[in-house]
Amino acid sequence: MIKIDYQALREAAQNAKDLGGIKNYKRGEQAVAEFESLITPHLVLALLDERERNQQYIKRRDQENEDIALTVGKLRVELEAEKQRAKDLFMENARLKSGIAGLIHLGIRYADVDVMKIAGDAQLSTPCTDSIINSIATGIRINGGE
Repeated sequence: MIKIDYQALREAAQNAKDLGGIKNYKRGEQAVAEFESLITPHLVLALLDERERNQQYIKRRDQENEDIALTVGKLRVELEAEKQRAKDLFMENARLKSGIAGLIHLGIRYADVDVMKIAGDAQLSTPCTDSIINSIATGIRINGGE
C-alpha cells in the first residue's frame, strides 16, 4: 500500500493552481511539473481505494444507525405498552383495595366468593388477579400431579 503525503500533495496542487496559469513564468512551470510528478497511477489508485473504503465505512455506519433507530422505535412502543399496563394494574389495584375497604366497612372479615360477589367490586374485571390465580392454580395442578 502506498503512503499518501496529503500535505505535500495539497501544497503542490495549490502552487500549481496559483502559479501554473501565468504564462512564461518559470516558478509556475516548476509548480505544475512538481504537482504532475506527484500524480502517479499508484497514487490515484490509492486515493480511489481509500475513497471506496470510506464510502463502505459510511454505508456500514448508516446501516448501524438505521438498525439502532428501528430498535429505539420498537423499545418506545414496548415502553408505552408497559406504561399502559402499569396504569391498568394500578387501576385494578385501586378497585381491589376499594372492594376490600368496602367489605371491611360492612364488617365482613372473612368473606367467601359469594359474599364478595354480593359486595359488588369483585365482579369488576381484574386481569392481574385472575392471572395470578390461574398461575397459582396451574402450579398446584403441576405440583399435585407429580
